[in-house]
This record gives sequence, structure tokens and C-alpha cells, in this order.
Amino acid sequence: MASPFARHLGTNYCPTDAEVLQIKNLLAAPRRQLRSLDEEITQLQQTIQNLVQKHRDLSKYVEEHTALVSPMRRLPQDILCEIFLACLPTHRNCAMSASEAPVLLGRICSAWRTISLTSPRLWARLHIVEPGEYDKNTVPQRLEIVKMWLRRSRSCPLSVSLYCKHPYVPPPPHPYNVFLKELVLHAKRWEYVSVTTSRGAFQAVEHLKATDVPMLKGVAASLHGEQRPDVPRWTQFGILRAPLISSFSTSARDFNLLVPPPLHWHLLTELTVSGPGLETPLDTASALETLSRCPQLRTCCLTIRPSPSLLPPPVTLLSLHSLELHLNDMSSPFLDRLHAPELRKFVLRGRDEALPAFLRSCSILETFELDHSDFQKSSLSDAFRALPPTLRHLTLWECKSPEISLSSRARPIPLDDYAFAALVPILESSTEYSCPSLESLTITSPHDVSDWALREFIVRRCTDATPSLKRVRVVFQRPMEVDLKAEFKLFLNAGLQMDLVYPPPRRHPSRRSPWDGLVDAPQRLSRTTLDYSTHL
Repeated sequence: MASPFARHLGTNYCPTDAEVLQIKNLLAAPRRQLRSLDEEITQLQQTIQNLVQKHRDLSKYVEEHTALVSPMRRLPQDILCEIFLACLPTHRNCAMSASEAPVLLGRICSAWRTISLTSPRLWARLHIVEPGEYDKNTVPQRLEIVKMWLRRSRSCPLSVSLYCKHPYVPPPPHPYNVFLKELVLHAKRWEYVSVTTSRGAFQAVEHLKATDVPMLKGVAASLHGEQRPDVPRWTQFGILRAPLISSFSTSARDFNLLVPPPLHWHLLTELTVSGPGLETPLDTASALETLSRCPQLRTCCLTIRPSPSLLPPPVTLLSLHSLELHLNDMSSPFLDRLHAPELRKFVLRGRDEALPAFLRSCSILETFELDHSDFQKSSLSDAFRALPPTLRHLTLWECKSPEISLSSRARPIPLDDYAFAALVPILESSTEYSCPSLESLTITSPHDVSDWALREFIVRRCTDATPSLKRVRVVFQRPMEVDLKAEFKLFLNAGLQMDLVYPPPRRHPSRRSPWDGLVDAPQRLSRTTLDYSTHL
């Protein structure tokens, strides 16, 4: 709309009295038009609201009737029960929580609740957290929930784990360790049992015999507290004589081959003796003797100290697929007396001079994880060159355990560009390098591996005729040297996953503010809240 005051609009011009009257007359018609438009808009908005409400009502009508013919409603109860079973965690027992199955399934609708409550297999796996101290309300309530859970499982075989870091001692007349005593009442249904509690509390199962646990296949116990002379070693308990036990796990301090657990060793497929290396009585000779008793072993985790005695003959395990060793000595002679041709996963903490020869004998190894803290540069490089061509996953880390002395930490870091070069092709046009099938590389705390060495590794691996590398993750303990993000863009677009993490840069001194010294000075933004990590 044209206006005689167009040149004054948006300025600080002050109109005269005559111009004020002229402006008021000028705005009379536009204001009438605005009121008319407001009324029209109101009517249209009301029409829209009516249409929206009709749409909601119609949508609700359609959705409610569509739900009646939902395929989920037509599933037979046995199939729905199998779906519920697939919702349970696979790597552990079920927590007594409403945020996960099976409790969560019963909170969806009445029909699902009925199915969940009438499906005993849903309640046959249970993880119990025992309160750290006695409470007259908490303990009885939790105990009642455990009883209800066990009742719902009916006659199904049980997989139960009990965790209590600091067992409580209830005042009289409450019994001691009521949770474990409740589980003992269902011992005939035990299939897998894992207990973390005190040594004294574990005596609740002392009276059980092999005939009391006919279904028992796996036992794991981690007991804390001092071993008193008047308390029998738990590994002598009768439940270990159960005829079906194939999985056994205990802490390193409790395992002593001089007083061997009464297991059917030839049936074991899983064996774990883990814990702080300084506590283990299992030496190299005892470890080899133990393995010689387990010809069917498939998974093994051992914590071993040096052997003061002569070593037994070499041991061959034809079924061993996964091995984890914690060698409490920088040169423990163990691997040269072990032959595992079917080994697919190997985790090593500690140094063994026979590592390169052992790796060459593992012709189908797929996963290798190594703590390189105690290695020398040359021995680490030799181990890399000995890796079999079947290796797909390589993980390197530096142990931060307090067991490592300050003097050992002061030694030169073995993982540097020299050792890392063993994973890069020897010549520009060569494909003769370690692990040609490598898919993932994970390195934690590399101090002396440069960005250029990492660049050379990735470029040479990804420009191969048939590149296999899919994922690289490196967590540095030093600042970034070279920003390689642009160079890796082509590989990222091709599907390579890279996660390079650098520590935050050093904070620079803050500049002086003109409000410094004043009580109402504005607060500065804390730089610690910013994420300086670089992720590619």
C-alpha cells in the first residue's frame, strides 16, 4: 500500500499535529480490514479444529479395529512364549527388575501377564543381589520375591547367580545367609550355579552331596574373606562330584592342586581359575598337570605363577577353542609345553618367550588380545610376524594393574613404529605381511606409535586388491600430531569404521575479563564440559 509517509517509515521522524491527524485518518480503513480478517481467521481456525477432531475420532476408530486383526493377536500361545524366551538376556541371568524380561513382559497387558506367569522357563534364570547389611524390611521383601520367582519356575532346571559383596549378619532370630539357604531347598533343580559371597556363608551347601544335585552342569564360586583352618576348603564339597559338571570356575587363591577338587576332570569343557596373580598357588607345573586331566576342554582361563619344580611333559588339547592366560612372571615357560591346534581365541597377559612359536602352531587363530607391557620391542615385533594368516581381530593394550611396579613402567614402551611396522607390507608392491585377513584392530594407550605409522598401516591395508580391514579403534595418550581426517575420507566412504581418540589439549591461561574483581562478574563457561576428543 502506497503511503505519503513512506520516506519517514523506520526512522525517528516526529510528525506535526496536522500530520498526526492525517495518519489517523489514513489508518481507519486498514484497521477495519484487520478486524474483518481476524474474524475470518477465527472462523477458519474453528473449522480446522473441528476437522482435526473428526480426524482423531476416525483414526481412533480405525486403529482400534485394526488392532483386533493384528497378527500378534492370532499367534498361538506356544509361539508367543518362544518369543518371550528370546527376550531374555543371553549372556547372564535375569535381574529382578521391572525394566527387563521376564518382569517387563507382564506389564504390557493382562494377556501377556497371564502367558508370562504360566511359562515356567521364563523364570528359570535368576540373579540375586543380597543386601550388604540387614534391614528388617528390605531383606524379607527381597527374599519373598526370590521365593515367588522360584515358584513360578516350577520344575524347570535352574540357572542361579547370587551376589553379595559384603554379607550381612542379621540380628537374632533371623537366620544367616537366608538367600543361599533358600536356594539350597531347590538344589535338585540346579543346572548352573554362580555364587559370590563369604567363605562362611558358603558353608550352607556343605552338607549337599552329588546325589542332591543330579542336574548340576556348571559351578562358579568367588569367595572373599580369610580361609580359616576350622573351615573346610569349599572345593572339597560333595556337590563337585555331580556326574554332569562340565563347567567349573573358582578364584585363583582357592585352587590348589595339592588338594584337588573332586571333579570329573575328563568331562570338563570350561575351566576358569582367575584372580590376582600374586594370590594364585597354581604354578606352571600344576597348570599343565591340570590341563592334562581335561582332554575335552574347549574354554580355559588360568592365572599362573612360575614353577619351582620340574615341568611335566607337553600337553595337547585338541578341542580347545578359547584360551586366556595371566602369567605372573615376565618369562613364564608355559606356552612351549602347550599344543592347541584348534585354538581360535587367545588372550595373553604377561610375557612368554615361546609366544612366537606358539602362535605359529595356531594355524586357525581368529582373535588375539595381548597386554604388551612386559615385552621388548624386538620380541613384540617377532610375535606380530608370527601371527597366522587366519587372524581377523587384533587387540593390543597396556596393563594398568597396580601389580606392575614403577620400575617396569619406566622401561621403554615396546609398541612403537618399529614393532608396528610388522603389520605393514614389507615392500610397496608386496602383500607379504602379517594377518592378511585382519578385519579389526584395537589399540589402547599407544605412547610411541606415530600418526604417520598409523596412516601407513591404514593406507597400505585399504589399498590392497582385496582389503579386509573394516574397523580401527585407537585410544591415544598423547596429543594429535597430524590431522588425517581428510586422507581417510575415501576409506570412510568405502565403509571403513575408524575411531581415533586423543586426549584433550592443554588448557591455556584465561584472558583477563573487564569484570574481574567485581562481585557480580558473569560466570565463565567451564572448559571441562567441552568434548575435545577427536573421533573419526
